[in-house]
Amino acid sequence: MISEELPEHQIFHILKQGAEEAIGPYSQIQIGQLLNTGEIEASDYVYYPELSGWETLSRVFELHQKLSSFGDDGQEPHIVDQSFALVDSLSEPEESIYYIAVQHIPLLKVTAAVKLTGPKSIVLTDRRIYILTPKLIGNTELNQYHHKKIERVIKRLSQDESEGTFIIALRSGDWIETAKIPRPQLERLDQIARDFLEHQDQEEPADQSNG
Repeated sequence: MISEELPEHQIFHILKQGAEEAIGPYSQIQIGQLLNTGEIEASDYVYYPELSGWETLSRVFELHQKLSSFGDDGQEPHIVDQSFALVDSLSEPEESIYYIAVQHIPLLKVTAAVKLTGPKSIVLTDRRIYILTPKLIGNTELNQYHHKKIERVIKRLSQDESEGTFIIALRSGDWIETAKIPRPQLERLDQIARDFLEHQDQEEPADQSNG
């Protein structure tokens, strides 16, 4: 239950079901002990500052376990958390998230013209590619592209090759470009997306013959 991906020093508060006041603070180790002794249940609620609100213990620790493979390439953890939660809430029941990439935009380089939006994230599932643009005022803008509508994906490295642009070429002829993706994330995003699209192309003839 306890996730090694959460910082050891992270402090949590617990709200037991039916209770009016929270208890804590507790460390991750203490929460494990409380679960083992039955003093709290996985269905009880937990909170720590990075969460937007109270969540069940089971969801929080399962979420961070799932996110362990998405933040290995230098992504901002809080953006990965938010992107995962949003796409997870909107995706189909059997749809699985495979990778999340996040734009690298240093705060000192953010100009007044773009201060109303935060760094974009690209969420790759086994069915779609989602592009999320967080707004400092209002809800996050979300665009999604089903694999069946994508002709191919392209990676374009910058001159110093430290980062690049991820391009989605749609069958309609439109191109969607997301710049400033760090190279390690760009490489993984491109490879996983290509694998999905290649697998889809192999399945399409069989699907059409059955129709």
